[in-house]
Amino acid sequence: MKLLSTLALAATIALTGCQSTSSTTDNQPIELFNGSDLSNWTIESNGQFSVSNGVIKLNRGTGWLRSNEKFSDYVLTIEFRFMEDRANSGIFVRTQETMHQDEKGYPNNGYQVQAMDTMEGNALGKLLPYGAPEFQHTFDLEALKRAYKPYGQWHTYEITAKGETLEVKLNGEVISTATSIKNLDGHIGIQGEFGLLEFRKIEVLEL
Repeated sequence: MKLLSTLALAATIALTGCQSTSSTTDNQPIELFNGSDLSNWTIESNGQFSVSNGVIKLNRGTGWLRSNEKFSDYVLTIEFRFMEDRANSGIFVRTQETMHQDEKGYPNNGYQVQAMDTMEGNALGKLLPYGAPEFQHTFDLEALKRAYKPYGQWHTYEITAKGETLEVKLNGEVISTATSIKNLDGHIGIQGEFGLLEFRKIEVLEL
C-alpha cells in the first residue's frame, strides 16, 4: 500500500510538472490582423484605412486605427512598407482612447513609434510622446542606417513594452530605447498622416 501511495504521489508531481511546462509554452501570439477585415480594430476620426489583397492600406488622410483591446507588457510585431518616397505614418503603443478635438483627431495620451520614410529629424524608429509624460530616450542613427530599406520594401518592427521600458527593433536592429514610461497599458494603433503605406502581419505576444 505504501508503495502504491508513493507511486501515485510521483505520478501527480510528474503530471503537475507537465502541466506547468505546458502553460508556459502555450503563450501564443495574438493576431490583431486576420488578413481579411478590420474586425479587431476601430477607425477613429475618419482615418482612411481599408483592407485589400491581404494588407491594410493607408490611403493618406489623418485620424488613426485603434485596436479594440488594450495591452500592457508585450512584444508587438508589425510589418509595413512605404508606397511612396517619404510616406508618413506612426505606430501608437500604450495609447488611450482620448483624442484631440481638431481636424486630425490624433490621440492625446500615448506614445508613437515614428513610421516615416526618413533618416532625418523625427526619423524612422524614433519614439515620440503623444500627450503622455516625457521619458528618457536613446536613438541609434547608425543602427537605423544599417536597417533601412528603400520605399516599396517590407520593414519589420518589433516593439517591446515591459514595465516602464520600451524598445524598438527595425529589421532586427535596436533603433530606440526609452525608460520612465508612465502609461503601463493602452491601445495599439496606426496613425494616418497623409501617407501611402501598407501593413500586413500584426501580432502581439503578451509577456
